Amino acid sequence: MSWLEFNRRVLEESEDEKNPLLERVKFLAIFFTNLDEFFMIRVAGLKQQISAGITKPSPDGLTPKEQLRKVSQKTRTLLKVASAQYKKLIRELKANSIFIHRYDRLNKTLKKLADKYFYEFVYPVLTPLAVDLTHPFPHLSNLSFNVIVEIHDEELKFGLVPVPKNLPRFIKLKSENGELHYILLEDLIIHHIDSLFPEQNITNVATIRITRDADIVIQEDEADDLFEEIEKGIRKRRFGKPVRLEMNNCTEYMINFLKDELELHEEDIFHLNMPLNLSDLWEVYEIDKPHLKFPVYTPYYPSIFNIDIFSVLKMRDVALFHPYESIDPVVELIEEAAEDPNVLAIKQTLYRVGKDSPIVEALKKAAQNGKEVVAVVEIKARFDEESNITWAKQLEEEGVHVVYGVPGLKTHAKLLMIVRKEDDTLKRYIHIGTGNYNVSTAKIYSDIGFMTTDSVIGEDVSKLFNVMTGYFHPPELKKIYMSPITLKKKILSLIEREMEAGEKGRIVAKMNSLVDPEVIRMLYKASMKGVKIDLIVRGICCLRPGIEGVSENIKVISIVGKYLEHARIFYFKNKGDEEVYISSADWMPRNFHKRIESLVPIESPELKKFLKNILEIQLKDTAKVRILQSDGTYYRPEKRDFNSQEYFEKWIREVKV
Repeated sequence: MSWLEFNRRVLEESEDEKNPLLERVKFLAIFFTNLDEFFMIRVAGLKQQISAGITKPSPDGLTPKEQLRKVSQKTRTLLKVASAQYKKLIRELKANSIFIHRYDRLNKTLKKLADKYFYEFVYPVLTPLAVDLTHPFPHLSNLSFNVIVEIHDEELKFGLVPVPKNLPRFIKLKSENGELHYILLEDLIIHHIDSLFPEQNITNVATIRITRDADIVIQEDEADDLFEEIEKGIRKRRFGKPVRLEMNNCTEYMINFLKDELELHEEDIFHLNMPLNLSDLWEVYEIDKPHLKFPVYTPYYPSIFNIDIFSVLKMRDVALFHPYESIDPVVELIEEAAEDPNVLAIKQTLYRVGKDSPIVEALKKAAQNGKEVVAVVEIKARFDEESNITWAKQLEEEGVHVVYGVPGLKTHAKLLMIVRKEDDTLKRYIHIGTGNYNVSTAKIYSDIGFMTTDSVIGEDVSKLFNVMTGYFHPPELKKIYMSPITLKKKILSLIEREMEAGEKGRIVAKMNSLVDPEVIRMLYKASMKGVKIDLIVRGICCLRPGIEGVSENIKVISIVGKYLEHARIFYFKNKGDEEVYISSADWMPRNFHKRIESLVPIESPELKKFLKNILEIQLKDTAKVRILQSDGTYYRPEKRDFNSQEYFEKWIREVKV
């Protein structure tokens, strides 16, 4: 339920008229994309628990069946809001000369263009499918979008037309005098349905979309070939159990037929009064109308890197605050290392690297130049498995040692180590991040990257790589804390230490999600001792603030805006001897127990102040902040005059001169 509350906050950004119009369209696309993943993974997980006969309540006191019922109710409420918002955006787009037409309302000129497009580009790739006694109901793959036809003959039968994924969803018919005219692909298909089922008595045409269980479960200890098992899992996603059916304009007979064929219950069916598959609104966002989008922001390139990067890092530690600061120094560090004859080895973790990655290309180049290159590639990164397998194969072909981490654990830590020969000694250059080594998401995700030549941290990172590439054993680390061994214990001990200071204690923690019951209980205990606690939690938060006698000293906020808040920064007052940490881990059981994660202290007074300032500025946000209440709902301040993200765009250039 907390996750649905987060997606509601995303939907609010689509409603916020202070955001430019196409940005509001984008937020609605994100809302639907998020909802798809929610059903494929989280709802599918609840259904698996119910099938397994699990009745044990979760920490919120609800059984899987009760959770599923509440999820269904909450989703329907959100979809009503989303439907109204879609219609509002269509009207506002029209007012800005972007027309998304219905076929039956096209004028003669546009209808002629639509018909021409259909017969030239759409009709040749369509496949009408009959469904009757001699034609069984076809398999509908995950997230497949279909037009369904009800046909009355001697007997009632159906027809299906899969909507092609390789054609534009929003078809541009005409661009003239600053006006853009579009029509939805399925609308075009529906109005030419007679050409696909000629001489049939068609009585109703509707659209449907199926969502299936897409979670891949790999028994790593039993797998002979992990690559092969992952690839099998990706293929199986198309055939997972149905968990949701969305429909528009279906008759009662259609509904009952589909329920039986797909083995779904009423709570799994969502009747929508809007087009299905609106994650495709990304196509509308891509329209070239800069005045309808956020002003283009160019990430700041720190002037300290105008000289040799290795020289900079020998002199000082550096913290980069993305996307306000560019990720280019990190990319350039790897590229320079690939060409530097003094560099002997490069080791890096890769979780989600994206398309056309310059980092991957630099690692290939380093291997070609004879350096020892190790890439720990997490091929179990959800929905990026296929991409990561492709990268892994390419890296191996170039001579990179590709390792797939520790069996049973996902490698989620963001680590880079470059070993360089200098004056007859070896020096380690380290980068530790809260976000992925992905140059695309680094422009829209808010993250921290820490660069250092600290010899103790370097030795710790070296041991971590040895753990990931060799046989797993708990390493003896001096500064870094690691999941699943010491990270959670450290977090608990830091909270417990603040309790000793009572009312003088102070904790500020920024993360994506807060779920772990033991950590939540410890935070409650700290609050009861008088410790002032501020939590900046973008997504799921299972802690409830403001409960008298339990959590009245805890405040929880969520910031949802132009950039995705992704950094993990933890501040502890420690009786005046302040400590600041960054981490790849959220405070969730999976991060503590099922992943390799890192928690690293930031010891430079200058960088501690920098990170502390980031937290303090975010706590002042009134424009994009939502404040969590004790009942699990969020509210927005009436006065919304300070946007921390906009402030950071200017602030970073002042503090990093």
